[in-house]
Amino acid sequence: MEITKSNKTALLVGATGLVGEQLLSQLLHHEAYGKVVALTRRKIHLDSDKLDNRIVDFDALEKEAGKIKCNDIFIALGTTIKKAGSQEAFRKVDHDYILKAALVAKAGGANQCLLVSAAGASADSLIFYNRVKGQTEEAIEEIGFWATHIFRPGVLVGDREEFRLGERIGIGVSNFLRGISPGILGDYNPTQVDVLAAKMIAAAQGVQPGVHVHGARELL
Repeated sequence: MEITKSNKTALLVGATGLVGEQLLSQLLHHEAYGKVVALTRRKIHLDSDKLDNRIVDFDALEKEAGKIKCNDIFIALGTTIKKAGSQEAFRKVDHDYILKAALVAKAGGANQCLLVSAAGASADSLIFYNRVKGQTEEAIEEIGFWATHIFRPGVLVGDREEFRLGERIGIGVSNFLRGISPGILGDYNPTQVDVLAAKMIAAAQGVQPGVHVHGARELL
């Protein structure tokens, strides 16, 4: 795989979220990518010759298979059970939509998938949220991309429009503990969204096949 200036197309899913906005900005400014295709429910109001914003119905995302050519897919799609309204609705977004997007990318020629998951993700977890995240990871791995990079950040730190009390408390406690011992939290360290986005894009420029899992301690 030869990576040269502007010779790659990135497919981005979740471009309007906290991590997705960072990914979009950094991808549009990265010299390896000549085009960034962003799949969204609503229009992104951003002017860039590189940006191809496609409004799609995520419930029927499989209809896009074969219509989008890309090299790398970046998936930063996600919600919360509270925001989704139920566990079933949460799973639809954090598992079903993500899997559909990855399959569309594979059909379009993508050989790398870079997925935002979460610390504690495990298909065997007793915690519903972590179990769905783990099941999604396994489903993505089974697609068989040449390279799959799974990122498991801790509590995300960035400028979020919505207020999440649990995250604020988590960040405060984490910062206190890190003040006592910087490495005490390991893979549950808070993660800056701009750093996460940069690490994801950097990983996509590598030439290491297989499945790679990146915990929060790698995302500092």
